Amino acid sequence: MAKTHTIKLHVSANNAAVGVLNVKVTPWRVHLDDGDTVQWTLDHAATLPHNDIEWFRVEQAERVDKWPFSVQPPDTSYTAIKNAAGGATVTSPAKGPAGALGPVSYGLTIGFKDDAGDLRTMYIDPDLVVDS
Repeated sequence: MAKTHTIKLHVSANNAAVGVLNVKVTPWRVHLDDGDTVQWTLDHAATLPHNDIEWFRVEQAERVDKWPFSVQPPDTSYTAIKNAAGGATVTSPAKGPAGALGPVSYGLTIGFKDDAGDLRTMYIDPDLVVDS
């Protein structure tokens, strides 16, 4: 049975003398079967500091691996900008039966504001694992 896998993103930064950048991607890896979708969204859990992400983009990290969804980055549907309510979500199309098998590298380019209000960017690369 097809399901939606939610991946939550969180970044908090400060410019103290020994500044700290905390990045959280949960889960780091997801396992996909035919018909599954992935939803990347901002994490606003009460146990975390303020989420400083302003926008993010899902990218195919290595063009060698076959992308498991019918729409491939850099399509604009893979970019989310934080809305007035503080949310931002990207949802993939359903994984088709002709999708890739095994680990598929993808990247997240994230724009965030530090505590001085300066916009900064970073790139991280978790994995999708396609089981079917």
